[in-house]
Amino acid sequence: MKKPFALLLFMICLVMSGFEAKAESQNDSIPEKTREMKMGIRFSPSLNFFDYGDLSFGQVASDYKIGAALGMVFDWKMSEYNRIRLEPYLEYQNINNNSINPDIEAVTSFSNLSFGLDAIPLVLTYGGKYKGTLSFGGFAKYVLNSSQSTTLNGNPVNNFNVEINKLQYGLSFGAGAYLGKRLIEFRYYQSLNDFVNSPVVPNSINQVQLILVY
Repeated sequence: MKKPFALLLFMICLVMSGFEAKAESQNDSIPEKTREMKMGIRFSPSLNFFDYGDLSFGQVASDYKIGAALGMVFDWKMSEYNRIRLEPYLEYQNINNNSINPDIEAVTSFSNLSFGLDAIPLVLTYGGKYKGTLSFGGFAKYVLNSSQSTTLNGNPVNNFNVEINKLQYGLSFGAGAYLGKRLIEFRYYQSLNDFVNSPVVPNSINQVQLILVY
């Protein structure tokens, strides 16, 4: 009786060990989760300036003016090397338009409050805890409110307003790094349409933002 019992016990142990080995091999074959989404708070100071294409500095100049934006970041990790971002925000933007001639200097300043949305479909990343990034995407902004002021040789000009395109859109290019769960990135915005409606002088707003995500 002892031998059959010992043989039965041995067979049971063998079968159980086989199940455990199979379960371990199945667990090892399950790929690690690579896709995930995280949200963050986005704060971004900026420098804003007009681009007038081929016009010379003596005809039209543009000062660099400071602005800022506050919003959210929705960040999807698609793989170890690629992410996608969607970033809605509210932005306060200052811009100066200077027309300089030998005997006259006309300066028009704009203060814009806009709702913006950045869509960044290509974010290349590489590294460990600190990952370098390169990003490419597009943006759209709608001017909710814009105030203007104009001076002529330093004297204020009343009742003078130029027409603007409230919808702005274009391309964006960025470089930065993920610092753990945080992000820091310098991003350049190239607008593809005129800000001031003008059939004579092509113009667009260009911008550099420092993106900080917490």
